[in-house]
Amino acid sequence: MQSEIQTERASTYFFCRQWARHHTERSFVTRTLAGAASRCSRITICTPQHPGPPRPDGAFNVLGIGTADDDSWPPASLASWPTAPAGSLLVVDEVDPSVRALIEGHVAEPIFFTVDPGRHPYSTPSEIPLNFVDPEADLNADFIGMHVPVNPIAEAHRHNGLGFTDYLLVLSDRTSAGTITPPTPLVAWLSARFPKADVVVVEDASAAVWKGRALRGVVTVDSRTDLWRLLAHAQMVIDLAPGPVIARECIESLRFGVPIVVPVGSTAAVHAGAGGGFTFPGIPGLFACVEQLMDAKVRSDIASTGRRYANTTYGDPHRFVERVARVMYGVAV
Repeated sequence: MQSEIQTERASTYFFCRQWARHHTERSFVTRTLAGAASRCSRITICTPQHPGPPRPDGAFNVLGIGTADDDSWPPASLASWPTAPAGSLLVVDEVDPSVRALIEGHVAEPIFFTVDPGRHPYSTPSEIPLNFVDPEADLNADFIGMHVPVNPIAEAHRHNGLGFTDYLLVLSDRTSAGTITPPTPLVAWLSARFPKADVVVVEDASAAVWKGRALRGVVTVDSRTDLWRLLAHAQMVIDLAPGPVIARECIESLRFGVPIVVPVGSTAAVHAGAGGGFTFPGIPGLFACVEQLMDAKVRSDIASTGRRYANTTYGDPHRFVERVARVMYGVAV
Protein backbone atom coordinates (compact mmCIF):
# COMPACT_ATOMS: atom_id res chain seq x y z
CA MET A 1 0.00 0.00 0.00
CA GLN A 2 1.27 3.49 -0.79
CA SER A 3 2.34 5.68 2.10
CA GLU A 4 -0.40 8.19 1.17
CA ILE A 5 -3.70 7.67 -0.61
CA GLN A 6 -4.38 10.39 -3.14
CA THR A 7 -7.89 11.88 -3.01
CA GLU A 8 -9.67 14.97 -4.24
CA ARG A 9 -10.24 16.08 -0.65
CA ALA A 10 -7.17 18.16 0.21
CA SER A 11 -8.23 19.10 3.75
CA THR A 12 -10.15 17.51 6.59
CA TYR A 13 -11.05 19.47 9.72
CA PHE A 14 -11.70 17.64 12.98
CA PHE A 15 -13.76 19.55 15.55
CA CYS A 16 -12.92 17.73 18.76
CA ARG A 17 -14.22 18.67 22.18
CA GLN A 18 -12.91 15.38 23.57
CA TRP A 19 -9.45 15.38 21.93
CA ALA A 20 -7.48 16.06 25.12
CA ARG A 21 -9.65 13.84 27.35
CA HIS A 22 -7.58 10.71 26.88
CA HIS A 23 -9.68 8.61 29.27
CA THR A 24 -12.80 8.87 27.11
CA GLU A 25 -13.72 6.41 24.39
CA ARG A 26 -14.73 9.23 22.06
CA SER A 27 -11.19 10.65 22.27
CA PHE A 28 -9.72 7.25 21.39
CA VAL A 29 -12.06 6.83 18.43
CA THR A 30 -11.48 10.35 17.11
CA ARG A 31 -7.69 10.10 17.41
CA THR A 32 -7.66 6.72 15.66
CA LEU A 33 -9.92 8.05 12.93
CA ALA A 34 -7.69 11.09 12.44
CA GLY A 35 -4.67 8.83 12.06
CA ALA A 36 -6.38 6.81 9.33
CA ALA A 37 -7.71 9.94 7.61
CA SER A 38 -4.20 11.42 7.54
CA ARG A 39 -3.36 8.79 4.90
CA CYS A 40 -5.95 10.39 2.63
CA SER A 41 -5.97 14.09 3.42
CA ARG A 42 -4.29 16.98 5.21
CA ILE A 43 -5.68 17.03 8.77
CA THR A 44 -6.40 20.05 10.96
CA ILE A 45 -7.42 19.37 14.57
CA CYS A 46 -9.59 22.13 16.07
CA THR A 47 -10.44 22.23 19.77
CA PRO A 48 -12.49 24.78 21.80
CA GLN A 49 -9.42 26.21 23.54
CA HIS A 50 -8.06 29.72 23.70
CA PRO A 51 -6.68 30.89 20.34
CA GLY A 52 -2.95 30.76 19.84
CA PRO A 53 -0.21 29.05 17.86
CA PRO A 54 -0.87 25.37 17.05
CA ARG A 55 0.52 23.09 19.74
CA PRO A 56 2.04 19.68 19.00
CA ASP A 57 0.16 16.60 20.17
CA GLY A 58 1.59 13.35 18.87
CA ALA A 59 1.31 13.18 15.11
CA PHE A 60 -0.81 16.32 14.91
CA ASN A 61 -0.75 20.01 15.67
CA VAL A 62 -3.84 21.12 17.58
CA LEU A 63 -5.40 24.49 16.85
CA GLY A 64 -7.37 26.32 19.55
CA ILE A 65 -10.19 28.30 17.96
CA GLY A 66 -11.63 30.10 20.96
CA THR A 67 -13.83 28.91 23.79
CA ALA A 68 -17.06 29.80 25.51
CA ASP A 69 -17.62 29.73 29.26
CA ASP A 70 -19.85 26.64 29.07
CA ASP A 71 -17.34 24.63 27.00
CA SER A 72 -19.50 25.01 23.90
CA TRP A 73 -17.96 26.07 20.63
CA PRO A 74 -17.56 29.83 20.17
CA PRO A 75 -19.92 31.80 17.94
CA ALA A 76 -18.87 31.70 14.31
CA SER A 77 -18.10 35.41 14.34
CA LEU A 78 -15.47 34.88 17.07
CA ALA A 79 -13.78 31.82 15.63
CA SER A 80 -10.08 32.34 14.89
CA TRP A 81 -9.66 29.90 12.02
CA PRO A 82 -9.89 30.71 8.30
CA THR A 83 -12.77 29.67 6.07
CA ALA A 84 -12.37 26.03 5.04
CA PRO A 85 -11.33 25.55 1.40
CA ALA A 86 -13.99 24.31 -0.99
CA GLY A 87 -14.22 20.54 -0.98
CA SER A 88 -12.99 20.15 2.59
CA LEU A 89 -14.45 17.46 4.83
CA LEU A 90 -15.36 18.02 8.46
CA VAL A 91 -15.53 15.52 11.31
CA VAL A 92 -17.28 16.33 14.59
CA ASP A 93 -16.91 14.28 17.76
CA GLU A 94 -19.92 15.81 19.57
CA VAL A 95 -22.80 17.43 17.73
CA ASP A 96 -24.74 20.32 19.24
CA PRO A 97 -26.15 23.66 18.03
CA SER A 98 -22.91 25.52 18.83
CA VAL A 99 -20.76 23.38 16.52
CA ARG A 100 -23.41 23.58 13.80
CA ALA A 101 -23.38 27.37 14.01
CA LEU A 102 -19.59 27.43 13.85
CA ILE A 103 -19.44 25.16 10.81
CA GLU A 104 -22.23 26.90 8.96
CA GLY A 105 -20.52 30.25 9.54
CA HIS A 106 -17.37 29.12 7.75
CA VAL A 107 -18.32 26.44 5.23
CA ALA A 108 -20.65 26.78 2.29
CA GLU A 109 -23.04 23.83 1.99
CA PRO A 110 -21.30 21.93 4.80
CA ILE A 111 -21.20 18.15 4.84
CA PHE A 112 -19.70 16.67 7.94
CA PHE A 113 -19.21 13.26 9.49
CA THR A 114 -20.19 12.63 13.10
CA VAL A 115 -18.49 10.41 15.66
CA ASP A 116 -21.11 11.15 18.32
CA PRO A 117 -23.56 8.22 18.76
CA GLY A 118 -25.92 10.50 20.69
CA ARG A 119 -26.36 13.03 17.92
CA HIS A 120 -28.74 15.93 18.50
CA PRO A 121 -32.22 14.81 17.39
CA TYR A 122 -32.70 17.42 14.66
CA SER A 123 -29.97 16.10 12.35
CA THR A 124 -29.80 17.42 8.81
CA PRO A 125 -28.94 15.80 5.46
CA SER A 126 -25.49 17.40 5.76
CA GLU A 127 -24.69 15.14 8.73
CA ILE A 128 -23.36 11.68 7.94
CA PRO A 129 -22.97 9.42 11.00
CA LEU A 130 -19.93 7.19 10.85
CA ASN A 131 -20.77 3.53 11.31
CA PHE A 132 -18.31 1.94 13.75
CA VAL A 133 -20.49 -0.91 15.07
CA ASP A 134 -22.93 -2.76 12.82
CA PRO A 135 -24.56 -6.20 13.07
CA GLU A 136 -24.49 -6.32 9.26
CA ALA A 137 -20.88 -5.14 9.01
CA ASP A 138 -19.92 -7.65 6.34
CA LEU A 139 -22.83 -6.56 4.14
CA ASN A 140 -22.85 -2.80 4.76
CA ALA A 141 -20.67 -0.78 2.41
CA ASP A 142 -20.89 2.20 4.77
CA PHE A 143 -19.36 0.31 7.70
CA ILE A 144 -16.12 2.02 8.71
CA GLY A 145 -15.11 -0.09 11.69
CA MET A 146 -12.13 0.82 13.82
CA HIS A 147 -8.68 -0.47 14.67
CA VAL A 148 -8.59 -1.52 18.33
CA PRO A 149 -5.04 -2.59 19.24
CA VAL A 150 -4.06 -4.96 22.06
CA ASN A 151 -0.68 -6.21 23.20
CA PRO A 152 -0.53 -10.03 22.86
CA ILE A 153 2.16 -10.12 25.55
CA ALA A 154 -0.61 -9.42 28.06
CA GLU A 155 -1.79 -13.00 27.55
CA ALA A 156 1.58 -14.34 28.68
CA HIS A 157 1.78 -12.45 31.99
CA ARG A 158 -1.08 -11.91 34.42
CA HIS A 159 -1.41 -8.71 36.43
CA ASN A 160 1.40 -8.54 38.97
CA GLY A 161 -0.97 -7.70 41.81
CA LEU A 162 -3.08 -10.86 41.48
CA GLY A 163 -1.88 -14.34 42.31
CA PHE A 164 -4.69 -16.10 40.45
CA THR A 165 -6.52 -16.15 37.13
CA ASP A 166 -9.94 -17.33 35.83
CA TYR A 167 -11.87 -14.70 37.78
CA LEU A 168 -15.06 -12.91 36.84
CA LEU A 169 -13.91 -9.48 35.71
CA VAL A 170 -16.49 -6.74 36.14
CA LEU A 171 -16.08 -3.31 34.57
CA SER A 172 -18.07 -1.13 36.91
CA ASP A 173 -20.97 1.17 36.07
CA ARG A 174 -20.42 3.36 39.13
CA THR A 175 -19.87 7.00 38.21
CA SER A 176 -18.98 8.43 41.62
CA ALA A 177 -15.23 8.53 42.13
CA GLY A 178 -13.15 7.84 45.20
CA THR A 179 -14.75 4.70 46.65
CA ILE A 180 -14.75 0.98 46.02
CA THR A 181 -16.87 0.02 49.02
CA PRO A 182 -19.55 -1.01 49.29
CA PRO A 183 -19.76 -2.84 45.96
CA THR A 184 -22.32 -1.69 43.43
CA PRO A 185 -25.65 -3.57 43.69
CA LEU A 186 -25.01 -5.79 40.66
CA VAL A 187 -21.55 -6.71 41.94
CA ALA A 188 -22.96 -7.52 45.38
CA TRP A 189 -25.63 -9.76 43.85
CA LEU A 190 -23.07 -11.42 41.60
CA SER A 191 -20.69 -12.17 44.47
CA ALA A 192 -23.54 -13.53 46.59
CA ARG A 193 -24.88 -15.74 43.80
CA PHE A 194 -21.45 -17.20 42.99
CA PRO A 195 -19.74 -17.24 46.41
CA LYS A 196 -16.85 -19.47 45.30
CA ALA A 197 -15.90 -17.22 42.40
CA ASP A 198 -13.30 -14.48 42.60
CA VAL A 199 -14.99 -11.32 41.35
CA VAL A 200 -12.53 -8.61 40.29
CA VAL A 201 -14.12 -5.19 39.87
CA VAL A 202 -12.35 -2.44 37.95
CA GLU A 203 -13.24 1.16 38.74
CA ASP A 204 -11.38 4.39 39.48
CA ALA A 205 -8.04 2.94 38.29
CA SER A 206 -8.26 0.14 40.85
CA ALA A 207 -9.18 -3.53 40.82
CA ALA A 208 -11.01 -4.74 43.93
CA VAL A 209 -11.22 -8.48 44.59
CA TRP A 210 -14.47 -9.72 46.12
CA LYS A 211 -15.36 -13.24 47.23
CA GLY A 212 -18.62 -14.11 48.93
CA ARG A 213 -19.30 -10.36 49.27
CA ALA A 214 -16.09 -9.95 51.28
CA LEU A 215 -13.39 -7.59 50.05
CA ARG A 216 -10.13 -9.54 49.75
CA GLY A 217 -7.84 -6.81 48.46
CA VAL A 218 -7.27 -3.97 46.03
CA VAL A 219 -4.58 -3.48 43.38
CA THR A 220 -3.98 -0.49 41.16
CA VAL A 221 -4.56 -0.37 37.42
CA ASP A 222 -1.87 2.06 36.36
CA SER A 223 -1.79 1.61 32.59
CA ARG A 224 -3.63 0.19 29.61
CA THR A 225 -1.31 -2.80 29.79
CA ASP A 226 -2.49 -3.48 33.36
CA LEU A 227 -6.08 -3.49 32.12
CA TRP A 228 -5.21 -5.75 29.19
CA ARG A 229 -3.62 -8.24 31.58
CA LEU A 230 -6.77 -8.24 33.69
CA LEU A 231 -8.91 -8.77 30.60
CA ALA A 232 -6.71 -11.49 29.13
CA HIS A 233 -6.72 -13.71 32.22
CA ALA A 234 -10.41 -13.54 33.11
CA GLN A 235 -12.97 -16.29 32.62
CA MET A 236 -15.33 -13.68 31.24
CA VAL A 237 -15.70 -9.91 31.20
CA ILE A 238 -18.93 -8.41 32.51
CA ASP A 239 -19.11 -4.82 31.27
CA LEU A 240 -21.91 -3.02 33.10
CA ALA A 241 -21.43 0.26 31.20
CA PRO A 242 -19.90 -0.39 27.76
CA GLY A 243 -18.51 2.59 25.88
CA PRO A 244 -21.17 4.36 23.79
CA VAL A 245 -19.25 4.53 20.50
CA ILE A 246 -17.58 1.12 20.04
CA ALA A 247 -17.50 -0.54 23.49
CA ARG A 248 -13.69 -0.59 23.32
CA GLU A 249 -12.99 -2.80 26.34
CA CYS A 250 -15.39 -5.44 25.04
CA ILE A 251 -13.55 -5.56 21.72
CA GLU A 252 -10.24 -5.84 23.56
CA SER A 253 -11.61 -8.70 25.65
CA LEU A 254 -12.74 -10.55 22.54
CA ARG A 255 -9.37 -10.05 20.89
CA PHE A 256 -7.86 -11.88 23.89
CA GLY A 257 -10.40 -14.67 23.47
CA VAL A 258 -12.42 -13.77 26.57
CA PRO A 259 -16.24 -13.82 26.24
CA ILE A 260 -18.29 -10.79 27.25
CA VAL A 261 -21.53 -10.32 29.16
CA VAL A 262 -23.18 -6.95 28.49
CA PRO A 263 -26.52 -5.16 28.96
CA VAL A 264 -29.25 -5.58 26.36
CA GLY A 265 -29.44 -2.57 24.07
CA SER A 266 -25.88 -1.41 24.66
CA THR A 267 -23.34 -0.81 21.90
CA ALA A 268 -21.55 -3.95 23.04
CA ALA A 269 -24.67 -6.04 22.42
CA VAL A 270 -23.70 -6.10 18.74
CA HIS A 271 -20.36 -7.72 19.63
CA ALA A 272 -22.11 -10.27 21.83
CA GLY A 273 -24.61 -10.95 19.07
CA ALA A 274 -21.77 -11.63 16.64
CA GLY A 275 -20.90 -14.64 18.77
CA GLY A 276 -18.69 -13.07 21.40
CA GLY A 277 -20.90 -13.50 24.44
CA PHE A 278 -24.33 -12.91 25.95
CA THR A 279 -26.61 -10.00 26.78
CA PHE A 280 -28.70 -9.64 29.91
CA PRO A 281 -31.81 -7.54 30.71
CA GLY A 282 -31.59 -7.65 34.50
CA ILE A 283 -30.14 -9.45 37.51
CA PRO A 284 -31.70 -12.89 36.79
CA GLY A 285 -30.52 -12.60 33.20
CA LEU A 286 -27.01 -11.69 34.36
CA PHE A 287 -26.91 -14.78 36.57
CA ALA A 288 -28.03 -16.99 33.69
CA CYS A 289 -25.35 -15.61 31.35
CA VAL A 290 -22.58 -16.08 33.89
CA GLU A 291 -23.75 -19.60 34.69
CA GLN A 292 -23.69 -20.57 31.01
CA LEU A 293 -20.17 -19.21 30.55
CA MET A 294 -18.91 -21.14 33.57
CA ASP A 295 -19.29 -24.24 31.40
CA ALA A 296 -15.80 -24.71 29.94
CA LYS A 297 -17.07 -26.05 26.60
CA VAL A 298 -19.53 -23.19 26.08
CA ARG A 299 -16.89 -20.67 27.08
CA SER A 300 -14.30 -22.16 24.72
CA ASP A 301 -16.65 -22.11 21.73
CA ILE A 302 -17.72 -18.52 22.32
CA ALA A 303 -14.15 -17.42 22.99
CA SER A 304 -13.04 -18.82 19.64
CA THR A 305 -15.92 -17.22 17.73
CA GLY A 306 -15.54 -13.89 19.51
CA ARG A 307 -11.79 -13.70 18.92
CA ARG A 308 -12.22 -14.45 15.23
CA TYR A 309 -14.91 -11.76 14.90
CA ALA A 310 -12.94 -9.11 16.81
CA ASN A 311 -9.65 -9.77 15.02
CA THR A 312 -11.32 -9.71 11.61
CA THR A 313 -13.48 -6.65 12.23
CA TYR A 314 -11.30 -4.55 14.54
CA GLY A 315 -7.80 -6.03 14.39
CA ASP A 316 -6.50 -4.98 10.97
CA PRO A 317 -5.20 -1.37 10.70
CA HIS A 318 -4.71 -1.59 6.93
CA ARG A 319 -8.32 -2.67 6.42
CA PHE A 320 -9.47 0.21 8.61
CA VAL A 321 -7.55 2.72 6.49
CA GLU A 322 -9.12 1.21 3.37
CA ARG A 323 -12.60 1.62 4.84
CA VAL A 324 -11.93 5.24 5.82
CA ALA A 325 -10.67 5.96 2.29
CA ARG A 326 -13.76 4.37 0.74
CA VAL A 327 -16.46 5.73 3.05
CA MET A 328 -15.15 9.24 3.71
CA TYR A 329 -13.17 10.00 0.58
CA GLY A 330 -14.74 7.76 -2.06
CA VAL A 331 -11.45 6.08 -2.91
CA ALA A 332 -11.17 2.36 -3.56
CA VAL A 333 -7.88 0.99 -2.22
